[in-house]
Amino acid sequence: MHLIVSFSWTSTDNMLTISCTTTLHRSDPAPLTLCFWPEFDLIRDTRFCPPERNILREIYVSANGQEWTKSGLWLDEYESHCNWYGVECNKKHNTVKLELYSNGLSGTLNPNISNLGLLEVLDLSDNDIKGSIPTEIGLLSNLNYLRLSYNLFVGNETNFGNNLKNLELIQLHGNRLSGSIPSLDLSFVEHSSFIADCGNPSNFDESLLCEECTMCCNAQGDCYPQEDTEIQALGFDDYVHFTWFFFACIFGITCVTAMMSFIYDKCRIRHFPRAIRRPADSYRDTKYALDMIGDDSVYQFFLGKSWSGWFIVLATIFSQMWMLFLFVQGAEIDLSNDNVDLVYTWKCSRDQDECRDTTDLDWKGWVAFSILMVAHLLKDIINGSRMVVLSGKERHDIPTRIRLFFGGTLLGAVSIFTFYVSSLYNGVIATSNTEIILNSVVILFICDVDELIYDILIVINSGWVKRMTHQGQEASVTEPNGHDEEKGTEETNHRLVMKNKSGSGTNRDLEGAVESLERQVQILHTNMDMLMEQNTELKSYTQWDVSTPIISL
Repeated sequence: MHLIVSFSWTSTDNMLTISCTTTLHRSDPAPLTLCFWPEFDLIRDTRFCPPERNILREIYVSANGQEWTKSGLWLDEYESHCNWYGVECNKKHNTVKLELYSNGLSGTLNPNISNLGLLEVLDLSDNDIKGSIPTEIGLLSNLNYLRLSYNLFVGNETNFGNNLKNLELIQLHGNRLSGSIPSLDLSFVEHSSFIADCGNPSNFDESLLCEECTMCCNAQGDCYPQEDTEIQALGFDDYVHFTWFFFACIFGITCVTAMMSFIYDKCRIRHFPRAIRRPADSYRDTKYALDMIGDDSVYQFFLGKSWSGWFIVLATIFSQMWMLFLFVQGAEIDLSNDNVDLVYTWKCSRDQDECRDTTDLDWKGWVAFSILMVAHLLKDIINGSRMVVLSGKERHDIPTRIRLFFGGTLLGAVSIFTFYVSSLYNGVIATSNTEIILNSVVILFICDVDELIYDILIVINSGWVKRMTHQGQEASVTEPNGHDEEKGTEETNHRLVMKNKSGSGTNRDLEGAVESLERQVQILHTNMDMLMEQNTELKSYTQWDVSTPIISL
């Protein structure tokens, strides 16, 4: 710009008049001060006073530009605004970028920023700008990058409207925004595309509501992606609903297994008469089931006929399931719920626009987890499956089948559910290889509740507990041949032994030997009766076979 000033004067009646004429030649804008002087006749000429330079000056003043860390050439009288620090223009001298991140800005953000109509990038992050975020930003239709994170913005509702159709990234976290952020009617793909403080715990009673956010951060600055889980992708609302479906699948599989076992057993023995189906196997199967469950668990009450025993074992399983269910609820990925155990493992730093996952859990942790699960649960899963298979055998009566089916189903279900809960909880909560092991050990401890309750019952009343077990009930059953007198004698001997229980250690050993002998005698009697019945049926079968005429072709 060339400024030519000419003077002329006239003298009339002893008065001196001086006139000044200025001529501007276009090469650079007029001095900035002149563009704010009302008497300047070219103030409205955009060639000499670019409107965007005036707008940037207003932004500078509102944000306390004199305190900025870097403000090179800002408000320079003769420099184009395109040369100011953080400003980038296109070939037509229109501002397209304003990047003043981490530059000590304070004060407020001037609403006139919306007059930078071709602005594409606005990054004012990591400053101390106060007040509310101007809704006029929503008028910047060319904006594709908006980063206002880590400031002191406040506001109950941050509404940008639906005009930001080109927006690809918007980050508002690290402020004190509350209420809600209305929909922008956009589809964001990347985790770092739309970030706000919609996580928990929050600085407010209710966290910020942002349904379109791809990442939610909490008051500690930790973040977590807001996206549909794999369960939600399958059509379930949350893990709780999927868990009920999981239980239904387990019950359905056990029913199918028992039915297949029944059909196979029926087809295998349909050509054999009843006499050679070994009825003694029924007792042996029950004894085998007891060995699978173990004699140190309340689960063995399933094989007995005591209603109190069934009540105890059902109450135990209910308590185990309830405690495991608490872990399912704690593993819910609900960023608006402060009662879940979700660990926010992502960090969205001040100096980068990409968030990163900070978890240290890798394949080694999952291998250790698998070893723990297999070593602790696989045995019970296999034994439960075997009991379900035994429940389908035709040689058992209906009550025995029911006991074997429910015992095997619940034994396997508790173990499978424990594995399911451990996998689910650690997938959401565990952040390191050691933490996944610690979490797994705590959850596996719930599987030992049945043994702990059995130990407590033994301490309270061991005789009552033994009467509820299958072995105790077999010992007290009246013999099929009607030896009531012999039973009375055995009970008398048992009472005498119990009476002398307070004796020496030798007497206690004798008591155990006597009880073991009594059980063996009972088993012997039962087997003898079964063999006699089998022998009778076998004779009738042999006679039938001899009397059958032989038809020769």
